[in-house]
Amino acid sequence: MHLNCFVIKILFSKLIMTDLALFFGRFHPTFLHLPIGMVLIAFFMEIFSRFKPFRYLSTSVNFVLFFGSLTAVITATMGYFLAQEGGYNEELLLVHQWFGIGTAVMTLLLWLLRWRITNRGNLTFSKAYLFLWFILLATLTLAGHYGGSLTHGENYLTEYMPAPLKQLVGISDVKKKRVKPTDMKEAVVFEDVILPILEKKCVSCHNVEKKKGDLILADAEHFLKGGEHGAIFKAGNAKESGIYIAVTLPRTDEYAMPPEGKEPMTEEETKLLAWWIDEGADFNKKVRELKITEEVASILKVGKDNLAKASIADVLPNLKASPAESTVIESLRKLKIDINPIAHNSPFLQVKISQDISDAQLEALQKIAEQTTWLDLKRTNITDNQLSKLSNFKNLTELRLELTNISDEGLKHLASLTNLQYLNLYGTKVSDVGLKSLEKLPYLRSLYLWQTAVTHAGVADLQKAKPLLKIDTGMDKATLDSLITKKL
Repeated sequence: MHLNCFVIKILFSKLIMTDLALFFGRFHPTFLHLPIGMVLIAFFMEIFSRFKPFRYLSTSVNFVLFFGSLTAVITATMGYFLAQEGGYNEELLLVHQWFGIGTAVMTLLLWLLRWRITNRGNLTFSKAYLFLWFILLATLTLAGHYGGSLTHGENYLTEYMPAPLKQLVGISDVKKKRVKPTDMKEAVVFEDVILPILEKKCVSCHNVEKKKGDLILADAEHFLKGGEHGAIFKAGNAKESGIYIAVTLPRTDEYAMPPEGKEPMTEEETKLLAWWIDEGADFNKKVRELKITEEVASILKVGKDNLAKASIADVLPNLKASPAESTVIESLRKLKIDINPIAHNSPFLQVKISQDISDAQLEALQKIAEQTTWLDLKRTNITDNQLSKLSNFKNLTELRLELTNISDEGLKHLASLTNLQYLNLYGTKVSDVGLKSLEKLPYLRSLYLWQTAVTHAGVADLQKAKPLLKIDTGMDKATLDSLITKKL
């Protein structure tokens, strides 16, 4: 008997490590919402069925509970398969796993008990039945909480909790924020330049709770340790460093990092990473101790001769704005304008209009011109003349105009957007003439010109005028370089 159990266990272990099992396991984050919804619906139906106007709901509770128990079992199985992939905090995973299994078992028991009660024609539910409901809701809540902690980190729910409330419930801020120096020359390159990039683009999948590939990028110690395949960088050689290779692979490559669906590093961020690695990847050196190239100085928004005067804030344009009034934002949302802050406690906003644009909408946007830093107008009917209404958006750093009817005339109205860094003109009517207007934008670093009327020669002229500008036209780099050489 023991031998048979051992054999079954081995066979099952081999089964769950197959690609097919992992394939189904990865549906766990999507599928888990189904049993949660079914359980909550059944719970509220049970409550409302006690009142005369809603007694008809009682006959449906059995079916909803049955469906909930079935999907809960499937979800728990998928979760078990997913866990075999590894890369999770084992202690947290074990707690989440047992609460998940407990939820599936409790849902099944609850359905069986209710089915038995209703089959006997006795609608007076026992204390045991009500107690099972209490246990089920508790296990469901805890399974969800620990699952969220696995995915987002243990302090995900409490990270932005007000300090008085944290004190009330006995939560202390374990992680003390580093005080950044006021002068860039005193900034520690890894702590103040590289680590913030990693925290934004990599740490969500490579942290203590969720260490994909056994790799943690949350601090210098773990970065130096590397992952399951060893070291992730080669000091002095970025091009042979695993982390640099991964973040610069084409987005279509299955090994590109971050994975599809996550925000990748910008070109400027990858260049800063390469600069730090090429300069020796020292975790303690300050900016003033490394060789500063013109390109790096430009990315950091500092002059090579004025490095001592630059502050940490100069890594981005030195933008300032007062917060927009909530009443103003709500009034704009009523005009079908999507508005969200770009970061917690930031006064700056990202704005998107997803349908035909009216003059009234653009006029109303003037109320938040100071706070708007990302503006998405792609696939809209915006006209060249309407672009003139953006002249007051002095803090705009990203503008998306792809798949619109914008032409060279429209680009003339962008000359006042001196902080613009990103401009997408894919699928527009712009030509070489319009590119001349873009030469006046001092901080422009990314420009997309696929399927436009621009020529290779026009792009080469613009690249010559703005050597730090990344221009994406679909043209191969060798062709572009040869054209630029001819111009020189």
